[in-house]
Amino acid sequence: MMQLLDICAKFYRSKKSSPAFEPLAVHVDTDLSHSADQKDGPAQRLLSKYRERFPNISFECVHLSKICTVKTLDWSALGCPDMGEPGGDHVVRLQKFFDSLPSVTSKADILRLLIRHILLDLALERSYSALLLGHSTSALAALTFAEVANGRGFAVPWQINDGPLAVCTYDARPGSAGMKEVSQAHMPVYYPLRELFKNEIKTYLDLVPSLKELISEDSSTASNVVSHKDLSIAEVMERYFDAVEGPQSGIVANVVRTTGKLDRAASGHFCLMCGMTLDKQGDSRWAGELGDDADTHDAASRAASLCYGCKRSING
Repeated sequence: MMQLLDICAKFYRSKKSSPAFEPLAVHVDTDLSHSADQKDGPAQRLLSKYRERFPNISFECVHLSKICTVKTLDWSALGCPDMGEPGGDHVVRLQKFFDSLPSVTSKADILRLLIRHILLDLALERSYSALLLGHSTSALAALTFAEVANGRGFAVPWQINDGPLAVCTYDARPGSAGMKEVSQAHMPVYYPLRELFKNEIKTYLDLVPSLKELISEDSSTASNVVSHKDLSIAEVMERYFDAVEGPQSGIVANVVRTTGKLDRAASGHFCLMCGMTLDKQGDSRWAGELGDDADTHDAASRAASLCYGCKRSING
């Protein structure tokens, strides 16, 4: 996708009468073992290679701790008011937050949502016209199944399909008990690679050595494992679709295309964690079938503001 954007940016810059096209590629550094001020980490070194290869694209590295300052997330309503407070070490606060999550699946789920919040916040703050995400057909199919398994099936059309996404922004107000919604904007979100399989992208990279050297070898998605005990639901889904993509590529494509036919039902209320529209009736049915926690003090206080999937990810 970087190559496509680089070519487009070069073309538009050569046409002085054409509208400006200035893509910004953002890498979110999720390594909490170092501070956000580190200037010579693995992420920065990787981006320097991308800058050399794609001179028509601007690149920026953002540390995950930026999530503590974004306005699209209401930490007070999530029971973590100190996360958004100025001062202190945001990296330490964030590490404690992840340590408090109940499972590997919860950590992977929340991490993906936090990265999404950072990207949306940057796009809104800098008035970009759209947010482009590089998910392939295989990645979208895996995300679809993972979201359903995590209890967030109602939000699948919002998470997977192209189109404008309603984004709520919050800001602290003097004398208020927490954060208040101050505005709601619509940010177009698109998946330009949604018609390409993961294996097709790999084949293309093998044919272009200058691109292949930018991709780090990752064996984490290998499918020859005996136990999924230490894997998140998202990782299990990724491995499953990696295995079936070749012999059953039609099934993988049908998952994404069927999802594309689902309507985005708007309820007018949004989950304060994932930002998706709430399905209160569906969430109540899920909780009724699976049972509520014995200790419902925190869950009850946030029942009206979190979807079922986010409640489970945070509280277990």
